[in-house]
Amino acid sequence: MQFSLKAPDGSVIKSYHKNRREFIQIAGMEYEIYNPVNEFDTDPEIRQMIEESEEDIKHGRVYSTEEMIEAIKRGEL
Repeated sequence: MQFSLKAPDGSVIKSYHKNRREFIQIAGMEYEIYNPVNEFDTDPEIRQMIEESEEDIKHGRVYSTEEMIEAIKRGEL
C-alpha cells in the first residue's frame, strides 16, 4: 500500500516500495517497514495451521477461554 500524508507541521509522510521492500519517508529520513506477518504467510507450516484454524472457526469447533483453562487444569492439554 502506498500513501502520502501531510502532517500538521506541514511535513509530508509518504510510503513506497524499493527493492521489493516497503519504506516510509518522514522529514527526508527513510525507514523500512518491518511486518512480521509477512513471515507467517510464507511459512508453509504456519500457513496450514492458520487455514485449519479458519476451518475450525467456520464449523463451530471453538472453545472459550474458560473451557480451555478447565481442560488444562484437568490435564487434558
